[in-house]
Amino acid sequence: MKVFVARQPIFDKKGQNVAYELLYRNGDKSNTFPNIDGDEATTDVIVNSFINIGLEELSQGKKCFINFTESLLQMKLPSYFNPSSIVVEILEDVPVTEELVSICRDLKKQGYTIALDDFNVVQNNLLLNRLLAYIDIIKVDLLQTSPAARKEIIERYKPFGVSFLAEKVETHDEYEQAVRDGYDYFQGYFFSKPVVLSSYDIPIYIQAYLQILHELSKTEPDIDTITEQIEQDLSLSYKTAQTH
Repeated sequence: MKVFVARQPIFDKKGQNVAYELLYRNGDKSNTFPNIDGDEATTDVIVNSFINIGLEELSQGKKCFINFTESLLQMKLPSYFNPSSIVVEILEDVPVTEELVSICRDLKKQGYTIALDDFNVVQNNLLLNRLLAYIDIIKVDLLQTSPAARKEIIERYKPFGVSFLAEKVETHDEYEQAVRDGYDYFQGYFFSKPVVLSSYDIPIYIQAYLQILHELSKTEPDIDTITEQIEQDLSLSYKTAQTH
């Protein structure tokens, strides 16, 4: 079965491609996000990116923004991956709770970069202020916010030491205005539409796959544990053989 992942580049003020966002796709004809459960979408993106296609081919050594739902954050799924390879992007529908603050605090201790997706101005939220102590990047959807709101986000939250990413930048004028407003990173159709990459899938046992990723993310991976997991799963054994 053929599998797909889309990537969209993220640029800095110098016009350099500094990262990619990885996006779920279920075909190479329709370059849009289908109606699918968020947990399933993220899991498919991870499996297809890290195993079926290969992160190096997708990212070319750059960090990859990956969307995480509330339940996947609660499962501590981001901690299965090397902090140098991903940006933990917290979706806009994840509620700001004491638990989320604790999760982000733990991720920061482990060295992860954390982004808030589709951010809007929030009035007098002390819990948000605590969360922002662990946030590196605030992403702002230019199609969903007014010019005044975009500037207010910069002014209100810049003191927290975060960087700002303008997404869904569709024109040169929008890009120039975002630069003037103080945004640090940029993403959107003005620069590039998402590019769909594909490969062929061999079904794998997801738990074994995640355990291997977790082991590989350690400073000193246990080779015996990795070998045991691969030997227990035929598809992983095949994938490993294909890389040699």
